[in-house]
Formats: sequence, C-alpha cells, structure tokens
Amino acid sequence: MAREVVRWVAAAAMAGVTVAALNAAPAQADPPPRPPGSPRYIDHTVWEYHPTPAGDRATLRIYPTMWGWGSAGMFSNGAQLHDAWAELLQHAPDANTLTMQHQFFCYWQQNAFTNPGKVGTWNLEPWRPVVSNTMLFHAGCNPGGPDDVLNW
Repeated sequence: MAREVVRWVAAAAMAGVTVAALNAAPAQADPPPRPPGSPRYIDHTVWEYHPTPAGDRATLRIYPTMWGWGSAGMFSNGAQLHDAWAELLQHAPDANTLTMQHQFFCYWQQNAFTNPGKVGTWNLEPWRPVVSNTMLFHAGCNPGGPDDVLNW
C-alpha cells in the first residue's frame, strides 16, 4: 500500500502535477461515543510490510487490551465478537475484507486452542485466502502458510 503511494507520487511528479495534499495527515473519523463503562477490546493496531520472494506482504498486528484477551474465547457471546470487530475497524478501516474478518473471528473464538499461551498480537494478513471455518481452524487461523510475523 505504501509502495503504491510512492509510485503514484513519483508518476504525478514526472507528469508535472503538484501533490502537496499528500503531506497532510489523513482524516480520521472520530469513533462513535462509547457507553460509560463499556470495555475496550483493542488497544491499537499497526500495519507492517515484510519483504518476501513473492513481493511485500502486509500484516496487520492487533494489540488487544487485557479485556480483549480475557473476553476472547469459545464462550464469549457474539455481541462481544462483533463489538471487537467494529472497534478494530475504527483503528484500521482498511482491514474490512472477508479474509481479515474470518481471521479475526478465528483468533477471537479459538485463541486458546490455536495459539495457547500466546500474548502480544493477533496478526491478520490480507493476502490469505478465504477458506472454510474447518480449514481456518486447522491452519491455526493462518490459511495459506505460517504467520509471517514472529511474536517475541
């Protein structure tokens, strides 16, 4: 994504187009007000890009809050899952794809089984294929290959 912007700016500059607006910070909508006392599930997110032989691969690292870690699991209710997904989209609107949603739901519902003892982040990749829930679970929420980002 970042490389595409750089290519676009370079092409625009060669064509003699002024692109001063690109230096401005992107506009972000204020999240809707939260009811008093409602939990936050997502602390923050970070997009990272990793070089591979096939080209750069994007990873969205999700840093859940302690409430997010504690609420995730098979016995959480659907409202918590969808609230957490909506909160994630407030942090990273570009994550609103079917494969990213499937991976997030997998991590949320199966966290204790697919990644026992894991702390730090849940990593979602937009390049992963959309597969059935059974295949997603058996792939540890990472269909199409291992997790590119190591959690230390």
